Amino acid sequence: MSPFERLHQLAAPRGDGLRPELLALLRHRTAIEANPKVAEIGRQAGPSPMPARTAALPDNVLPFPVPEAEAGAKNE
Repeated sequence: MSPFERLHQLAAPRGDGLRPELLALLRHRTAIEANPKVAEIGRQAGPSPMPARTAALPDNVLPFPVPEAEAGAKNE
């Protein structure tokens, strides 16, 4: 049981608490996490949402620094 559900149990008798939709989502998430057959995949499952930079930047725009590990991988 998530901390939000515990707070909901305290607040519900007074007429407060979580919206039913949010409570259902939290309970669904808890049920999924309890299932040993379900594995969570990484947050980035697909192509990068950032398009490749193809044009030169204007003189008044500086490129964002790229970590050395990424820069070395792109040069190979």
